[in-house]
Amino acid sequence: MKAAIVIPTYWGRKSDEPFNPADAVYDHPTPLDQDGTLARALQSINVLKNRAFEVVVIAAATNQEIVPDVEKKVRNILRDFRNMFSITIISHSFEKSMKRIISERRRESALEDETGIISLVGYSNIRNMCLIAAEILSCDVAVLFDDDEVYEDPYYLDKVFENIGQEYSGQFIGALAGYYLRPEGGYLIPPPKEWWMSEWPMATAMNEAFKIIDEEPRLKPTPFVFGGNMCIHRKVYRKIPFDPNVRRGEDIDYLTNCKFFGMDFLLDNQLSIRHLPPESNVPAWRHFRENIYRFIYAREKIRRQIPIEGLRMVKIEELDPYPGRCMRDDLEDLIFKTCILMGMHYLREGDRVGFEESMRNIQLAGYDAPPVHDPFMWFIDFQSRWETFMGYLASEDSSIWELERI
Repeated sequence: MKAAIVIPTYWGRKSDEPFNPADAVYDHPTPLDQDGTLARALQSINVLKNRAFEVVVIAAATNQEIVPDVEKKVRNILRDFRNMFSITIISHSFEKSMKRIISERRRESALEDETGIISLVGYSNIRNMCLIAAEILSCDVAVLFDDDEVYEDPYYLDKVFENIGQEYSGQFIGALAGYYLRPEGGYLIPPPKEWWMSEWPMATAMNEAFKIIDEEPRLKPTPFVFGGNMCIHRKVYRKIPFDPNVRRGEDIDYLTNCKFFGMDFLLDNQLSIRHLPPESNVPAWRHFRENIYRFIYAREKIRRQIPIEGLRMVKIEELDPYPGRCMRDDLEDLIFKTCILMGMHYLREGDRVGFEESMRNIQLAGYDAPPVHDPFMWFIDFQSRWETFMGYLASEDSSIWELERI
């Protein structure tokens, strides 16, 4: 068995450059004039005893204008590790090259024009590129890892290989979820310090869900998964993609997508990594806006389900206590209360922009966040295209994709 340890890394403009509203929004992209956390994450891979892996770094830029600088920066970081393990970089140049090759070969295959599947903009698209990389490298397992994390357990990969691809209660184990250890230790989320977040139940619900980590047995179905600590077997990642319409929370949405196709993520309570995120400079109103879109979309996808042969009907209660608590009928009420309190906070601070954007979040929750399209049927159609696309990748010689080895 071989794993692809795939690491998305997000890069933005230099720290002294002004905010550009055209830039893609990520939690904490590394400014080009800083070194970031990628080298620390790569260094931690050396702790792994099992060496049956390839490392792939997905370098994403917040804007096309800075792509050349981002690719140069990441290549320079990776060169320090090329003698430690096999390492490949996938960035916007590869994205462009792959689209060109597929377009050129369309006439020789039954593949439709699926170049739209290939994108390095947005969390879900970048996660899908992680799965594409695992397929191109013919890896049995895609191990998703983020650049603000570190491995501390030498037997992490052994524990993955021990269970994935086996059976649990008569069902195939196709997807494993680990969990994050916080910088200060433990895995529980501290209650929000901000008084204006008192009506938002997310932290409480997460901690309630995390109680299963200490419970027996070692493997058990889970309603949550972390994007930087999830392991997906080839039989699953060839079939099930991340939903490109999901702006945030693509990891838990993927868990729901798997449920549609009868596949439950299993939490392995021995599969931990250390999460060491840098400080985020994203304003609170913007961060909360992403959650508004996330949970409204996720709820609508489940609400719009219809019986389809071969698919499973998923209930919100299966996602309790988290994320289910944030997908109930009172979601808009929770959003309204939180936005009002957040706006009061900004007024107290004399931040007119923060106040106006907090109030705008109320409007967006009612009129823009609810998807115009049917998110369930859209995803079912996209899944069919994805499965065809991945089958095509599996049938091609990987050498045609011109992967850049460091």
